Amino acid sequence: MNKRRLAAIAAAAVSVSTAVSGIAVYAKANDAAMKNASLENDYIRLTVEQDSDQSEYLRFCLDTNNGQTSTKDDDQKNLTYKNFYSGYTTLNINGENYIYGEGTDTREPAYDASTGSHTSSQKFGDVEIQQTLTFAEGFTKGCNDMLRISYKVIGAAEDDSVGVRILIDPMIENDDALKLSVNNISVGNETAFNESVPDVWKADVRADKNISAYGKNNVASLKPDSLTLANWNDLYDDEWNTSYDTERAISDSAVAVKWEPVKAVDTEFVSYYGIKNDAIKKEDVTGKTKVSSPKTSTTSALGITALFAASVISAAGCYVLGRKEKKEDE
Repeated sequence: MNKRRLAAIAAAAVSVSTAVSGIAVYAKANDAAMKNASLENDYIRLTVEQDSDQSEYLRFCLDTNNGQTSTKDDDQKNLTYKNFYSGYTTLNINGENYIYGEGTDTREPAYDASTGSHTSSQKFGDVEIQQTLTFAEGFTKGCNDMLRISYKVIGAAEDDSVGVRILIDPMIENDDALKLSVNNISVGNETAFNESVPDVWKADVRADKNISAYGKNNVASLKPDSLTLANWNDLYDDEWNTSYDTERAISDSAVAVKWEPVKAVDTEFVSYYGIKNDAIKKEDVTGKTKVSSPKTSTTSALGITALFAASVISAAGCYVLGRKEKKEDE
């Protein structure tokens, strides 16, 4: 066999090996593992409040793990506010508003590392809703770097109607006043899109554009009826009617994704939140899956001190380091 043919065979073998290696790296990076209160792959970390005695029951926090592969700037950063309190989902069922987590459990909430998801379901009157939070591919093929947020009606009568509003309180590191934009156009004042709802919105840290979070609507199924970018306080106070004032600057960014009520049977409401990998460098992907995070809803002074110490050690983003003022305490 001549040298040219040997070289060609060797090159082909290297090419195949590289391709297989690349596939393996993607697979490892997407692998999820669970321990204590968190589920994590190489990109992001999900933590759900599973203590039914807590008022934030079944609400969730999202952090980065290694984040984007092209930069280390976004490693170990929170993507939502640092506790469960500030984001929640409203269900409008037959004209009545309910908060997901305040219904009656119909199954034990559970993480599933094999599918990279957390699933729970609750009944509100005679209507049953299932919340499924799943690591999913967002903008970049092969990267499960976004959280798929799903509310599916799994038990309802033909004449029941259900609407959903998902309130997301984006926060990256310590920046609670992120720069919001839609279609690369900055949104400085409170704004609602009620027609031609954008498919994508973005939140940037003011001091560093290498750290960004993205929201993405699920265009493959039921598209939301509105997208509201406003101050957290305005959106939090109104469970369903998303208040906003176009004359008011956004200083504490929050986003509400809303579907008006529709016939409920087998309906699913889906949105995405997470990061965007513009380019994948396989040498940047460790393939490791790590899980960390103690119980996040501890509110005692001792608990807060312990959580702060843990955050310094592990750099996990979903701890109760502070709490936005609760309206019931006023």
